[in-house]
This record gives sequence, structure tokens and C-alpha cells, in this order.
Amino acid sequence: MWKLLGGSLLLLLAMAMLASNESSVMTYRTAAARHGGVVVDATRSGPTAANDSDMVRVAGTPRVVKPAVDKQFGIRADVPILWRVTEMFQWREIDYGGSASYELQWVDHPVNSNIFRERARHENPSALPFGGARYLAGEVRLGGFTLSPAIVAAMPGRTDYAPDFGTLRPNMAASFRVVNDTLMTSEDPNSPQLGDLRVSWRSAPLQEVTVIARNRDGVLVPAEGVEDNPGFELQVGQREVMDLQPDMPPQPWLPWLWRVLSLVVATVGAYVLLHGMSPSRRGAPLAALGVGVALTSGLGGVMWVTERTDLGGVLLGIAVLALGVTAWQMYERSSPA
Repeated sequence: MWKLLGGSLLLLLAMAMLASNESSVMTYRTAAARHGGVVVDATRSGPTAANDSDMVRVAGTPRVVKPAVDKQFGIRADVPILWRVTEMFQWREIDYGGSASYELQWVDHPVNSNIFRERARHENPSALPFGGARYLAGEVRLGGFTLSPAIVAAMPGRTDYAPDFGTLRPNMAASFRVVNDTLMTSEDPNSPQLGDLRVSWRSAPLQEVTVIARNRDGVLVPAEGVEDNPGFELQVGQREVMDLQPDMPPQPWLPWLWRVLSLVVATVGAYVLLHGMSPSRRGAPLAALGVGVALTSGLGGVMWVTERTDLGGVLLGIAVLALGVTAWQMYERSSPA
């Protein structure tokens, strides 16, 4: 009797172990799907055939292969992003407790003086001759991967950039003078006049970052069909997956080990149960293995069939085959020697 009870308990234990393991794996995969899929660390390996089409984590300092270029001015910069800031010296109306005051200031957009209370003596130019702009580097690489424009455009940080004005276009060199890493049209930089222009540049600095994105033939691109995020993650510094995806549950620990252990426990439980039902040992090990495989494959197939129909179908097919082997072994055991 104790063999029947012990065998049954072992079978229940095997089912509980497998169900808990598969539930954790399915929960993790479902959560990962919201970010594009399970993440593979590719910081050391770089792009490979094995991680192609996977979501990969890559950390390091990007390298600019083709610079960002402001063609209008002829400014080139080995940075991921280059911004041009264009400002004009214009009147600003300031309200001091109901009374208007007017000051000339550098402003990066046209200020509409038609709405001023005192328009006659504070008229601004109607528009800037050219505005600000953003330029992405032609090619940026990280850990052997090329970053797609969408990821380059998300590079964090914005710092002042000192251009090399030696490449300045002749027409711009004739119109502007260099003043402290900026260009100005003022005759006297310390005393700008209404309508004077000032042009400066900013850049996204080259710094250590961590990126999670889809690997497409060695190019990191945003994942498709991802809700509530741009399809990739990017943060400054060395970051783990949980830092970039804080809503993710912990990754299951060695799921295949638990699957094998569940099969072993189920097989041992089936052997004890079968031995308790019949003293004859002939054929019992193979029959017990068939029961173990049928039980674990069947339970796994039932759990996975709604998540992954192909995998669930294969597991259920293995369970049916194992049941057939078990039935044959049981028949052999009951036949006269």
C-alpha cells in the first residue's frame, strides 16, 4: 500500500514542479513580448546568426563612423546628434504688474511684435532667415552593431559643441564672424543690434550607454508592434535588463533543469506505483519511463497549446506516443513468460 501512496505522491510532485516551472516561463515570455521578446546579451558576441532577429542587449560607448553634417554651414561633427541653434536679437515684452516693459534679447524663434502694446517703437523682423536644425550621424556603431536612425535620434544628453570653423562655407564666412565658438552677424559682439543673428551648436555626447533593440542583420532597430514604448530601450551607463525593463518578472532559473527533474521524479513515481500494483519487475522501467514522459509531455502540451500551438501540439503528440509505449509494456508484463 505504501508503494501506491508513495508513487502517487511522487507523480503529484512531478506535476506540481513542472506546472510551476512552465507557468513561470510563460509569464516571463508574455511579459517579454510586451517589449519585443526575450532579451539576449550580445555585448561580447556582437551580431551573430544565432541572435539575428532576437532582442539583444548591448552596452558600451558608441563609435561614430560617418559624422553628423550641417551642410548649410559646412560643419561636421563626430557625434551621434548635432543641433544647430539659430537666435535673433529681438524685442521681448515683459509684463510687470500690468505695465509693459521692453528688452532686447537673443531668442531662437520669431517674436511677433504685432501683439505688443507699444508696437511702433518695438517692431521685430518678421522671420529668421534660417532656423535651428537637427542632424544625425551617418553611421553609429555599438559593440559591432550599427544603430538605426531611430535609436541614434534617442541618444541622451545635450552639450555645447565647439565646431571647426575651418570648414565653414565661404558665403557663411563672409556673413558671420567667429565669437567664442559661435557665429554672429554683429559688428560689435558686445553690443548686438536688433535683427542680429547668433548661431551655435549642441551635440549628444559620446558616452557609455546600454541599448536593447531588435537585431536585423547586424543593425539594431526598434521592435515592431510593441505597445506603449518605442520598441527599444536606451539608458546611460552599464545597465541590466531589469533596469531598462523594470516591469519584467525575474527570469526563470534553469527551466530545462526543472523539466528534467520533473521527468525523473515522474518516472520514479510511476515505477514505484507500477511495482506496487504488480510484483513482477519485467518491463517496469521502460513502462515507468513511458508514464513519466506521457505525464510531463501531456501536462506541458496542455499548458503551452494556447500560447504556442506548434509546441503544444508536438508535446501532446509525444505524450500520445509515450502512452502507446506504456500500454505495450503493460501488455507485455501481463503476458505469460
